[in-house]
Amino acid sequence: MADRTKKIINPTWTAMAVLILSILVVIFASRLLYQRTVDLLTDNLRERLLTISITAAANIRSSDIDALNTEEDWQKPEWGQVVNQLHKAKYSNEDIVFMYIFRKTKQDPTQMEFVADADSIDPYANTSGDPSRFVDVNRDGKIEPDGPDKLQWPGQSYLEAVDIPETFEAYNGPLTSSELYTDDYGTVLTGYAPIKDDTGNSVAILATDIKADDFFIITRQTLQPFLIFIASLTSIITFLVIFIILIWRKYTKSLGKLNIDLKELIKQRENLVHLVTHKVKGSFTRSKYIFAGILDGTFGEINAEVKKRAEQGLESDNMGIETVDLVLSVANMQKGVVKYEMKEMDLKDLVLKTVAEKSIAAQAKGLKVETEIKPARNASGIADAGGEGTYKISGDAFWLKEVVNNLIENSIKYTKEGKITVGLSKQNNKVLLTVGDTGVGISAEDKKNLFTEGGRGKDSVKVNVDSTGYGLYSVKLIVEAHNGTVSAESAGSGTGSTFSVELPELK
Repeated sequence: MADRTKKIINPTWTAMAVLILSILVVIFASRLLYQRTVDLLTDNLRERLLTISITAAANIRSSDIDALNTEEDWQKPEWGQVVNQLHKAKYSNEDIVFMYIFRKTKQDPTQMEFVADADSIDPYANTSGDPSRFVDVNRDGKIEPDGPDKLQWPGQSYLEAVDIPETFEAYNGPLTSSELYTDDYGTVLTGYAPIKDDTGNSVAILATDIKADDFFIITRQTLQPFLIFIASLTSIITFLVIFIILIWRKYTKSLGKLNIDLKELIKQRENLVHLVTHKVKGSFTRSKYIFAGILDGTFGEINAEVKKRAEQGLESDNMGIETVDLVLSVANMQKGVVKYEMKEMDLKDLVLKTVAEKSIAAQAKGLKVETEIKPARNASGIADAGGEGTYKISGDAFWLKEVVNNLIENSIKYTKEGKITVGLSKQNNKVLLTVGDTGVGISAEDKKNLFTEGGRGKDSVKVNVDSTGYGLYSVKLIVEAHNGTVSAESAGSGTGSTFSVELPELK
């Protein structure tokens, strides 16, 4: 029991671990939810952007693109047709910041040039100095001709394109930029769609920059209720942890006192075992030799009455020594110091030998001891050929003999007339030993106390006043150490009893 108290886990550390783990889970869950929300909203934004870009690109004629090659071409009617289409598409959606067309240069396919954008009906409007002609391209209320409000004309270099892989990849099909990005124009996501000629070849790319600033607002609005819930949950967990710690402190004070009492109890028990071992058993042994000496004539001639009394004393001493040995054996089993030498053995040989030894004591009471050894049976209940066969198990012969001895002696003690039947059978990979008698039986109330330390039934005490209640308890400990089970059945008082031991068969 002392070892068990050392294994009690301190709930304070457990509670702190739960708190830390909960916080980590909250952080992980929040991060996961945030990323999942971002991914969902980004996917939705990408789909919208691709739809806008593909639709706008489909309304641009490749022949108009082919006509726009130099700065002077902005005055051509094709320029007006292309820019008007872009302008219409851009201003149909208030989230679009820029919409423009670019293509690979004829001189160097690794470089790009602008063809047109949605606000460049007059490429020189923002540098004219005439406010009536100014165009606020990014709709921020300010005119920045060398910044976000710079206007384009055909053939203008698009130097930044070499650092944007999507500008080249878009020739193979519609796509969006891999990530949201923030620059001087704000946070945007760009969609690309190829403009194709009549043969299906991509001649230019239409790009659409869409605002993503609202995206983060939507994300925060989505996460806010969850974060409030997480904060509340964390507060509740923290409160519970504090509560557990306070309860544990109170508990440990009580536990400390209990441990002191328990240690004192264990010490007293060990002292008692030591006393029984060295004092009580020693006294029984000395008196045993005195009675034995009287009986064998060591102290001279004795009359019949003295001989009778000496025999009674010797019997009483032997019973006392057996009781002490039994109690000490149980104590050692409980402490786990008993070492079982598990070897292959035939339980049938041990049973037959023990029955032969115990038959003498049974006959002295007018009882008969019979054996019923049945042939082995398979899982279907069919008897195996070849007779009884062997009953091989893995066990310690010394301690298993104690089990058989105890059960037979028990039946002899509590049976006034009739017989004791010792049975042995095999079924479903188990060896079953049974000891049945026609004795006092077991009441339903007494049955609950069987196989417990010091457990004794009311009817059994009437028959055997010297019962200690440790015999069947020792049987249980030994059988369980052999991975077996023990049980008892009786129809009630005066109907006899049957004790059963089940052990694993050794194949």
